[in-house]
Amino acid sequence: MTRIVYLAPYASSSSGGNKLTFRHVEALSALGFRAVVRRSAQAELPTWFRHEAPTEDGSAPLHDDDILVVPEDSPEAMRQCAALPNRKVIFCQNPYALASYGLADLPAELKPQYRTFMACGVGVAGLIARFFDYDLISVVPGFADARMFRPAPKEQVIACSPRRRKVEQLAIRYMFERLHPNAPAWRWEVMETCTEDEVAAIMGRASVFLSLARMEALSLTTLEAMASECLIAGFTGIGAREFASAVNGIWVDEDDCEAAAHALVRAVALAERGGGAQALMRHAAAQTAAQWSHAAFVQALGAFWRDRMGVAA
Repeated sequence: MTRIVYLAPYASSSSGGNKLTFRHVEALSALGFRAVVRRSAQAELPTWFRHEAPTEDGSAPLHDDDILVVPEDSPEAMRQCAALPNRKVIFCQNPYALASYGLADLPAELKPQYRTFMACGVGVAGLIARFFDYDLISVVPGFADARMFRPAPKEQVIACSPRRRKVEQLAIRYMFERLHPNAPAWRWEVMETCTEDEVAAIMGRASVFLSLARMEALSLTTLEAMASECLIAGFTGIGAREFASAVNGIWVDEDDCEAAAHALVRAVALAERGGGAQALMRHAAAQTAAQWSHAAFVQALGAFWRDRMGVAA
């Protein structure tokens, strides 16, 4: 029986993309497929989120009928797998990595080995189609896990995750504290080193989420904040343009920190006033996140492997 082997060269990485790799294998196993996360022998398993995905280390034997799922940001894995007879799929969660140091950086003679793509969103699929040769591109969307991310009684908390915008976060906070007279009443929760459980708890009670997305294909953290019914202010980070609107957040142009500080003041003021306007924005955010649901993800994932790749569960 064909196995689906997801390669995880950076298995312990604290990134949404790494988490989604494990969620794919977890869901496929629940659907009855033979799926596994394959990590290097030296790599530790992630401890910042819980999962039930089967795993193996790189010393375990591969079989010729295994289908290898290669991350878009590991040219070394692409080079190693190119010589193998296995069918291969590039799982693309960051098209900018694919087009800079990923597939774009591979020797020309190896690139024809990679013509099947699984994209985490429509925008990612479109970029692949415009700039890479392909036989098949399918969208298996990321998801906001409403099993974990849901609203709790809201507090005067501003949550953020500034992994890619540390300087911007400091600048925006400085300006916010000078723009808003009641700024000292608001507590900041910077979630960069938190576990998934801790992030879910913080965003559940956070009234406002400062989006610091940058060069991201989807921005799962922003969707998770929406599922938690936070008021959203800040940057879309490109990927979130697929779901950002004037109703579900207060969005500003990329890199405009002053505009982001003013947007944050508006979001905080909405939260402080309460009433219909903030309730509408929270509802719109939750409705947006619901379109990126775990159920839709599982359905698309199963359909890709069963209908597009011909793998039997």
